Amino acid sequence: MRLEDHSGFDQVLQLDQVLQRGGMYDRYRAAFVALGAVTLVFTLGTLPGAAYAVGQGHEARAEETSPSREGYWPLEEAPGGTAPNVEPEGLPLTLNGDAWIYRNEDIFGDAALVGLGDLRLDGDGDWAATPAAPVGGDGSFTLAARARLAAADDRTQTVLSLPGSNADRIAIRYQAASGEWEVAVSTEDKADAPQVVISDEQDLPGEGPYGVSDHLAVVFDAPAHELRFYVNGQLTIKSTAVDTTSWTASGGLQVGRSAIRGEYFQGTVDEVRAYSGAANQTMISQMASLTGLPDL
Repeated sequence: MRLEDHSGFDQVLQLDQVLQRGGMYDRYRAAFVALGAVTLVFTLGTLPGAAYAVGQGHEARAEETSPSREGYWPLEEAPGGTAPNVEPEGLPLTLNGDAWIYRNEDIFGDAALVGLGDLRLDGDGDWAATPAAPVGGDGSFTLAARARLAAADDRTQTVLSLPGSNADRIAIRYQAASGEWEVAVSTEDKADAPQVVISDEQDLPGEGPYGVSDHLAVVFDAPAHELRFYVNGQLTIKSTAVDTTSWTASGGLQVGRSAIRGEYFQGTVDEVRAYSGAANQTMISQMASLTGLPDL
């Protein structure tokens, strides 16, 4: 507003003086106050604090956009050896080897990790896979699953991986050398390519057929060049790494192995999820619950 432009206020003051002389001041004072407010709005623009809410005719800011779910496999059943995807028209998981879906039909039986069913793997050539990659890895993505290790031996065992032709774009695995859950990202689709590796030393994997399971989630935030690894919904101080990797996975999502190195997983897997986009802390905490969430 220019300081010399007082025309709107001058008109209000002149009308105010006229009405006082005419005895109509009290009757129309409210109208002039409103007129003054309108003048201020046109002169200064929108009044301070007049923020708009998403969902009232305005689009959300880019950073508020929710990740897009590409796959959710609750692993409750696998008719014909295929575990369906809750996401409409999403890619299914095909069971291979001796992989099978366990169903707890007995209240006194072994409980499934989540719900009534889960995927059982014996570590000897068993896995499940989608026919193509649900997320490519060349942009932001989120992968998650709940896993229970049956035997923590001298074998590195992969829970989830996205393969290229010669390397895994990303792998979530039990690292035998450290005895920890870790995430490994190959910087190129080349054999023996350098890797970005982060691990979680706070929640060590339990073992045994009836041991405690862990929820494992990886978030790749491409704009921030950041890789985040959550175990049981928590992000530790050492579970974040700078990552500028951007090549695209060419193979389907592997559950229970690395298609490049083998590393078959011996244990139980449940609640596998894949999203395009980076999930936030709230979403990760919800995924880590022991309740199936088909709408998440």
